[in-house]
Amino acid sequence: MKNLHIRDSYKITDINEIFLLITDYYYEDRLGKNRSIMSYVYEWYAHNWLYCHNLFTEHTKDIDLNEDESILKRIVYYIIWIIGDKQ
Repeated sequence: MKNLHIRDSYKITDINEIFLLITDYYYEDRLGKNRSIMSYVYEWYAHNWLYCHNLFTEHTKDIDLNEDESILKRIVYYIIWIIGDKQ
């Protein structure tokens, strides 16, 4: 299983930049292929959203993009994506 740790990921807030970085990591084979690119983008966005709302800041300032992330967490990331303010 592939896992990628990104320190201080909350500093990258532009959703287009996040998408491009994830796409690069994906095609450079630094991320596992058991998830889609958008699944990783949703996760990063959710971490940033939680961090910006001062929720779980010690756990959301960095991100671990794990290939084997649970389906429940992925659903939560997607829900945050839907309700978030992607500005």
